[in-house]
Amino acid sequence: MSLAQACREADKEQRRKPVDARLARLRKLMADDVLLDRAWCELNARSRAAQSTVEALMYSLRNGVSALARPDVLRRLAELSDAQVREIATRVLKFKAHIAPAWTSEDVRVLLAARSKVHG
Repeated sequence: MSLAQACREADKEQRRKPVDARLARLRKLMADDVLLDRAWCELNARSRAAQSTVEALMYSLRNGVSALARPDVLRRLAELSDAQVREIATRVLKFKAHIAPAWTSEDVRVLLAARSKVHG
């Protein structure tokens, strides 16, 4: 087999592999029409809030649904990814009695509505 044939076979094999979404995104950012500052912002944007933000929010939510009236709680809630909001919703439903009263499904609906309002 010649080098050219080996390269063609390797190319065919590579095309059969699933596309890596992360690499596809990075390739798009390398396009000539993408400004450096836009690429920088996209690369450095966080898709998730820091774990300390999640834990601070959980601590605040021990006070019940009334905590959602506080600006600091709403700010933290706005920083969360969708997956983190689902995690928070699950955790408040499972609060232990010695920590805080468990939230009801209606309380979680209020939490999700507040998140929609502040997150857009």
